[in-house]
Amino acid sequence: MKNQTNLTSIQLMLFIVQTQIGVGVLGLPFSVFSISKGDAWISILLAGIVVQLFITIFWVLGRRFPAKSLFQYSMQLVGKAGGTFINISYVVYGLLVTSLIMMYSTAIIKTWVLTLTPKWIIMLLLMGTAVYLGRELLSDICNVYVVVSGLIFFLILISIVVLIIYPVDWRYLLPIGHSGGTNILKGIKEAYFSMLGFELILFLFPYFQHNGERSVLFSASMANLFVTLLYAFLTIVSLVTFSPEEIVIIPQPVLYYVKSLYLQIVERIDLVFVSLWVVSVITSLTSYLFLSTEGVAHTFKRINRSIITIFFGSLSFIIALIPNKEAEMELYNKWVINSSYLFILVIPFLFLGISFIFKKKERGKNV
Repeated sequence: MKNQTNLTSIQLMLFIVQTQIGVGVLGLPFSVFSISKGDAWISILLAGIVVQLFITIFWVLGRRFPAKSLFQYSMQLVGKAGGTFINISYVVYGLLVTSLIMMYSTAIIKTWVLTLTPKWIIMLLLMGTAVYLGRELLSDICNVYVVVSGLIFFLILISIVVLIIYPVDWRYLLPIGHSGGTNILKGIKEAYFSMLGFELILFLFPYFQHNGERSVLFSASMANLFVTLLYAFLTIVSLVTFSPEEIVIIPQPVLYYVKSLYLQIVERIDLVFVSLWVVSVITSLTSYLFLSTEGVAHTFKRINRSIITIFFGSLSFIIALIPNKEAEMELYNKWVINSSYLFILVIPFLFLGISFIFKKKERGKNV
């Protein structure tokens, strides 16, 4: 960590943004609309508030051990055996999320671009690129994320063009709140998966704490604000572009309204968009590979990070190949999301409680 003190707050913000924006950006409007109907955008905004609460709690926990990540202070809080078990659990969690991202992104790529290409080839290309990047130092990964973040604004620009030239109907959003408070709250859970990635602040804190503890909170909060507003905006565009009867049968509404655009210089702009979107998928895969590699590196020490990253990439690749049917993918998705509550809600809250009750903290110390 000491040799990466050149990392900036902007890099932290973009690291979280690039981790959060991935597969979910295309299907989020559909999945949330299935629960919250025309109030889907409200559910997304509320989900952003919930995520912000988690980020604040993670930051409070990180402040107590500013020079350590969760993989290091876990052993201090619950003992070596307990800490090792929790660290390995987070490693497995990273592998499962990596496989889940690869499954859904491959399904979309096969549907829209490479319909005749075997899925294992698509997965191999995605994972090969992610492993190649994930083997590098965090500073190198962040530099790549900064460069590719400009592609996000292409998505925003396309959506704005849709609002201008497409015959949208804003009445589809009315009346606001008509789906009911219960459905709006249920929609938060649907938006939750697409916002995963914020939990990496538990492991990134020591790399960026030299910028100031408040700067870490500010960067993570800005990342969450940007992603929340982006998702809400894309959902609103989807809701006013398609009627309620249409959107329930369109699994990737963002791609469909991009496809509706006609530009003389580009015949299939949706294919261009998918090609750029793949970059965000690869950054998400890289981030979770980094999480798993970090877990092993801090738990067992003296390992070759490149070999471990290649091993985890191969293991995630094999796991992603197992589900063959959509129902199996949905079951796997549900299982991963339910297990994520343990790693995002239960364990960090438990650690925070232990650190306060037993007054354990290491402010101002280095590792």
